[in-house]
Amino acid sequence: MKQLVIGTKVALITGAAQRLGRGIAEHLHQSGWQLALGFSQSKTAADAIAHKLNQARPKSVRLFQADLAQQSDVAQLINDVKAEYDHLDLIVNNAAVFPSTPFGSTSPAQWDEIFSVNLKAPFMICQGLAPIMAPYSSIINICDVFGEKPLAGHSAYTASKAGLIMLTKSLALELAPGIRVNGIAPGALLEPAGYEDAGLLTDLITRTPLHRLGGSDCLDSIVAFLVDNQYITGQVIPIDGGLSTT
Repeated sequence: MKQLVIGTKVALITGAAQRLGRGIAEHLHQSGWQLALGFSQSKTAADAIAHKLNQARPKSVRLFQADLAQQSDVAQLINDVKAEYDHLDLIVNNAAVFPSTPFGSTSPAQWDEIFSVNLKAPFMICQGLAPIMAPYSSIINICDVFGEKPLAGHSAYTASKAGLIMLTKSLALELAPGIRVNGIAPGALLEPAGYEDAGLLTDLITRTPLHRLGGSDCLDSIVAFLVDNQYITGQVIPIDGGLSTT
C-alpha cells in the first residue's frame, strides 16, 4: 500500500545510515519530511536511525536496502520506492565509495564499482524516479571538492565525482522546468576513511584555509537552502572551508 501523500513532502536519501547521509535524514525529518532511506551494508545503523525517527514520528521512515554497485539492486530500489510512495519531492544522491586506487594497481573491478556507485547509480535513480517526482521538486547530488581538484592515489574516485558534477549540470537542463537539479561539493566535513592512517587528513586540514573540519551541519543547512530556493538549478555549491580556492 502506497504511503501518505497529499500535502506531505517525501525524500529519498541514499547512503543514509551513517555519517553525512544520517545527518541529512535527521535534519529533514525535523522539518516534517517523510523519508525513504537507502543503505547497503550498514543494516544495524540503518535500523537504529529508522527506529529513532519513527519513535519521534510513527511511520515516517522506510528503509530500502540496495547495493548500488549492482544494477539489479538499483532497479529493485526504484521499483520498491515507486510501490511505496505515489510521489517524491526530493532525491539526495549521497551514497558513495571512496577506496584508495593508486595508479598502476587499480583493477577494472575497482574502477567499475566506483563508477557504478558514484555516478551510474545516481543517473539511473534519477531516470527511474523522475516520473513520480512532484512539480517543483528537487534533486541534490552530493559531489566532492575533489571532483574539480586532483587527489593523488584516488584517480578513479575523483573522476567519478567530476562526472557527477557534469551530470548535475546536464540533468538540470534535461529536467527543467519541473525538477531542479543541484549539487553540493563538500571538503573536509568529517574524517573520511582513507586519510587517517596515512596522515592525509592532517595534510588536508592544513591545506584548508579555515584549518578545521566543517561538521555535518554545514551540509544539512545547504540541503535545506537548495530545497527551499526555487530559482536555483544546475549549480554545485562548495562547502570546503576554502579548499577549492587553493
